[in-house]
Amino acid sequence: MEARFRQASRLAWRLRREGRPLLWPAEPPDGRFFREGEALGLWEWRLAFPPEGRPVVAIDVETTGLSPRRDRVTELAVVRLEGGEKRVYSRLVNPGRPIPPAVQRLTGITDADVADAPPLEKVLLEARPLFEGAVWVIQNAGFDLGFLTAPLRRVGFRMRPKVVDTLRLARVSLPGLTSYRLGHLAEVLAWPGERFHRALDDAEATLWVARELYYLRASGRAIPLEVL
Repeated sequence: MEARFRQASRLAWRLRREGRPLLWPAEPPDGRFFREGEALGLWEWRLAFPPEGRPVVAIDVETTGLSPRRDRVTELAVVRLEGGEKRVYSRLVNPGRPIPPAVQRLTGITDADVADAPPLEKVLLEARPLFEGAVWVIQNAGFDLGFLTAPLRRVGFRMRPKVVDTLRLARVSLPGLTSYRLGHLAEVLAWPGERFHRALDDAEATLWVARELYYLRASGRAIPLEVL
């Protein structure tokens, strides 16, 4: 199954490179593709992501550890996509406590990097305009929201956003993968980036995964991302 998904992603890249439908004798490999006579094309050429009037925002955090009760955010990134326009916000955060050496090695974020960074509440206030009115797209949403929900409330954010967890969506859409970590999903779906474990790179990868899964699941229907 995983090999089939990878082959479909390679075909999608080939079609993007050509910019036009190509002759293809077999059935479309998944919902990302449409048939036009004897040729195959990409639904993304006909349908926008996100659907018109429904902005999406990909969110990612880096933290000092895995526990929202004991650990704190060290970096926040937000990527908002609306009407073909992308807006990006990325900021280091002072967690108010030392970053464990193992986490410093993983993320590359050191205590010195965050020493003069603002606290999370200030960063959230700066990023707030990008959050509003959008569907939130998060890989393993429970983790990130565990660190963000209480601070968002403290800065007066009272909305109840619709949240799409790409981890859950990938498990439904891509059965049989050897892993559903973001890095593996991005590889299977041929994300063009390379870096991970920094918030902006992971937010960009999450947005890519959400986009590919949207076209796969929607199969040519202009439907809300959050109902997939």
